Amino acid sequence: MIEPRPQLGSPKMGELLSPREAMLRALVIARKGAGFVSPNPMVGCVIVDREHRFLVEGWHTKVGSNHAEIEALERLKALKGSREALEGCHVYVTLEPCAHEGRTPSCAKTLAPLQPASVTFPFHDPNPLVAGKGAEILRTAGIRAVPLTDAHVWPALPHEPIDPLVKQELIDWAEDVAEIFLWNARQRELPFVTVKVASTLDGKVALRSGESQWITGDLARVKGHRLRREHDAILVGRRTVETDNPSLNVRLKSITGVENSVVIIDPRAKLLPTLKDRRLSQVRPTTKVFVCVQSGCFDVDVVSRAHDEGFQVFDVGGSEPGIIDLREALIKVRTLGLMGLYVEGGAGTVGPFLDGELAQRLHVFMSTGVLGGREATGWSDLCGVGTLAQMWKLKRQHVNVLDGDIHITGRLQV
Repeated sequence: MIEPRPQLGSPKMGELLSPREAMLRALVIARKGAGFVSPNPMVGCVIVDREHRFLVEGWHTKVGSNHAEIEALERLKALKGSREALEGCHVYVTLEPCAHEGRTPSCAKTLAPLQPASVTFPFHDPNPLVAGKGAEILRTAGIRAVPLTDAHVWPALPHEPIDPLVKQELIDWAEDVAEIFLWNARQRELPFVTVKVASTLDGKVALRSGESQWITGDLARVKGHRLRREHDAILVGRRTVETDNPSLNVRLKSITGVENSVVIIDPRAKLLPTLKDRRLSQVRPTTKVFVCVQSGCFDVDVVSRAHDEGFQVFDVGGSEPGIIDLREALIKVRTLGLMGLYVEGGAGTVGPFLDGELAQRLHVFMSTGVLGGREATGWSDLCGVGTLAQMWKLKRQHVNVLDGDIHITGRLQV
């Protein structure tokens, strides 16, 4: 997930915002819901007055709680004494307001009678329950509600054309913020997969001995924990658990209460006898630890005992003993309700995701150190293409410097 740049701090009351700044701020605050809103999308909302001066903002804080628009309305009510103060104002929200009612009321139906002058959003929600219906409810009420994908002028400023570069910039950022939700709304078979690699400048992830902690610095690891927070589960291979004995949780001083799941690829179930003693099993319920084993390659009694301890063990086929069918494993992971998967590990774990074209985003955290030598492990050693035309490339890429480390990310284009 990408943080929109430049990062806008919280605007002051009455501060004049351009349409771009209002939408950008909504995208920044949307990410505050990371780790708490899945399977819903992260959504942010900013409300400005008739003169386009900042009033309030809100975001979806927790699944089952107020959506971003309703949260912003509640803050407007606290500020102005009534939701009716929305009349004539302008609303910026990072996804089309919902048209349906479930655990929470319809945002479009709530906004419509309050008569804001405009509602700006990047694109329609692909959820069939919404998919243009929210915008239609607003337009029927006389509100200018047009997705940026279809707009040539700002809905809030109908005489001001939208710079095509700004328009595409905001749409791309909104796609990045909501990418896990959008992927799962558009197809329901596989989870969204993010692959994360920490390497040296020459692409090495570990010494021959297996030593790999720590290749990158503190800021890169903080960013890695933020990325963990944005996914439902972290996937690792057996060797990572054996070598590093990691906790695989989110450790951020500013964020508490995030409890992600873990998926372990362990074809022969070698970890199961001692899995309850591993750190990752000490920091979360065993029911949130999923272990993928290969059919016919494991001891049934060992798996039975693991089930008794609460671990979620599932089996899939494979091309040969010890090599699972990764696509089948991902399909099962998706049926378990895990929509976003964050893959950490070495070449043996990362390679099959790239070779199988099963990853949607790549994050590479690269130190400026060099290990050299033929025996140190490179993250792409066990995968590769046959021709230059098949080269894996990144689109909508971003490059950042994190206290001496280099962070490169983008959507994988295969």
